[in-house]
Amino acid sequence: MVRTDEIMADTAPENPAFDLAKLLHPISVSQFFAEYWEEKPLVIGRDDQGYYKSIVSLERIDPLLTVLPPEAITVTDSDHRPDEADVARADGSLDVVKACQLLAEGTTIVFGEAHKRIETLAALCRELERDLGAPLQCNLYLTPANGQGFEAHYDTHDVLLLQIAGAKEWTIFDSPVRLPLAGQPFDPDRHRIGAATDSFVLQAGDFLYIPRGFVHAARSADKVSLHATLGVLAYRWADVMIETMAQLCLSDPAFRRALPVSLGRPDFDLASARRSFAELLSRAIERADPDRVIERIADEFVVGRRAIIPGQLMQALTAKHLSLGDEIGARSGLLYRLQQDGEHVRVRSQGREITLSLEVINALKFALENKRYLVRDLPGDLADEDKLNLAKRLIDEGLVSKLSGC
Repeated sequence: MVRTDEIMADTAPENPAFDLAKLLHPISVSQFFAEYWEEKPLVIGRDDQGYYKSIVSLERIDPLLTVLPPEAITVTDSDHRPDEADVARADGSLDVVKACQLLAEGTTIVFGEAHKRIETLAALCRELERDLGAPLQCNLYLTPANGQGFEAHYDTHDVLLLQIAGAKEWTIFDSPVRLPLAGQPFDPDRHRIGAATDSFVLQAGDFLYIPRGFVHAARSADKVSLHATLGVLAYRWADVMIETMAQLCLSDPAFRRALPVSLGRPDFDLASARRSFAELLSRAIERADPDRVIERIADEFVVGRRAIIPGQLMQALTAKHLSLGDEIGARSGLLYRLQQDGEHVRVRSQGREITLSLEVINALKFALENKRYLVRDLPGDLADEDKLNLAKRLIDEGLVSKLSGC
């Protein structure tokens, strides 16, 4: 594992918003993907306790106890595992008072799907989804001094970890299962944990990346610890392979033929069966069509994302008063799909679809790919009224926002 404490630059990256580049600083995004992504853990020490203050803080999570649904909050302690009944009220909901009492006694409180309740976490996940090409979710872990929520284990998704407050001592072990699938969770009875490969302390402001499959464990230091875990729910080539082969089997009877009738008898010819299998593999290479599967997965990822568009109430109310001199820009973390259909172009994003004239396609692409510009600067041979109409429509759809004068 490589630690970056000694190469920390004196200046922060120019972009004030948290995207992958700022999260990894001073490691470059290209270096991260070339050396660490799906390969080995990465620790970034910053000596800057307030590095994540714009995202979340210890003070902001207290309300989550009352606004999150009970099933989104769990309590866990590797030393003294609490009984679920200990924190349940008679109606089955969370006993908030009891949960806080257990926290004081050493239990970790896990706030699941916190990105659905804290706007800044939602914005971070949305930016990283664009950078990583996969859905993200965020859990928050509040651990009292000298506490440990979970025993050593591995996850079946990659983890980006932000130490928000306090400190935790981490131990990393080797990976007993290389890049496990969702159906290959850690099983302490089957997966042997070898010797530790590294240990370190994460302080507030530090960052940790753990590829799926690497066993890890953590215990808080002498103060309460809060960290955010961003789970990367990546799509795998296995998904493409399985679905592509399933479609091929449905369309080509050669893959649906029965095994030899001599199966199980002494005269069964395994070598012949192996040749038949090789022929089917060659046929699959010739006839398999992964494009449809990849397109479907891309659609699921891009179009299926729910809209996270803060300020949209006022944006929608003021869009009709837009002028050519107003400054607008694409929504942060925006992902969309364009499809040309005759004389029209369809924009699909955030569970919605709009259809526009093909004449606006150059201005449309510009509008959706740039963060700051004037309405009058939209390119293409469009009249001023057409530029205004396009900008208003994109604001109404939550794809673009007005940046000033709202």
